[in-house]
Amino acid sequence: MNKPPPVVLPKIEYTREFPFSDADFDRIRKLIHKEAGISLNPSKKDMVYGRLVRRIRDLKLANFGAYVDLLERSSGQREFEVFVNALTTNLTFFFREEHHFPILAEHLKQKAQASGELNIWCAAASTGEEPYSLAMTALESFPNGNRPRISILATDLDTMVLETGRKGIYSAEKVARLPPALAAKYFDKLPDGDFQARAVLRDMITFSRLNLIDGNWAVRKTFDAIFCRNVMIYFDRDTQFAVLKKFSPLLKPDGLLFVGHSENFYFAAEYFRLRGKTVYERATRP
Repeated sequence: MNKPPPVVLPKIEYTREFPFSDADFDRIRKLIHKEAGISLNPSKKDMVYGRLVRRIRDLKLANFGAYVDLLERSSGQREFEVFVNALTTNLTFFFREEHHFPILAEHLKQKAQASGELNIWCAAASTGEEPYSLAMTALESFPNGNRPRISILATDLDTMVLETGRKGIYSAEKVARLPPALAAKYFDKLPDGDFQARAVLRDMITFSRLNLIDGNWAVRKTFDAIFCRNVMIYFDRDTQFAVLKKFSPLLKPDGLLFVGHSENFYFAAEYFRLRGKTVYERATRP
């Protein structure tokens, strides 16, 4: 019995709405690395097109080359902010990488015995789920009251996600990821079905824009814990080292640095040493 000939499907050619050359992509890669420290893999060309094409359409530009020309003229201005916001990734949810939070709770209890104030920095706050998780952890660490003053600095490069964090309003689907007791204790249901973090959480957190690769950070305090998770995976090794070097003096001698599950900073051993699963402490203490 003869086999039927194989079916040959026609090759589909996809035509982009706007020209996007390799040269355009290379210019964008250099800009986002310079301004945000993000190293875009060559395989991300289609992703970049998809995230920026609407902006080119809205601005009524002819092609990506014209958009890059505009960006190079407007560095530090509003359009550049829109560009960076479009290319940053903001995947987050409440109590992500949950193994960190019991460690933080125990750390805060120990620190509270010697201090009347605890400071935490969430250095990649995104839409706010992480700093609110930190706030709930801190409050639950002192269930019987008598807790120290606790403040959380929540920073991010993306101004749009910071505004979401300030409002503290999340969909029912996102809040459903929380243990029911915490959701009931710390969130109020709004008329439209969304939920808002209660003032006891919002008052603990200050949201502020900060670019981790800037030469000077507007940070004037030291911290008992710094959370910088799943952001430096987008940086090259030199940029990671520079950020870690700047974190070191901002972390108290017995403070902890929490990083993402796929991040390993063995190359910065002069500043940080591994204490536990993706938890670091300062390598040297005064």
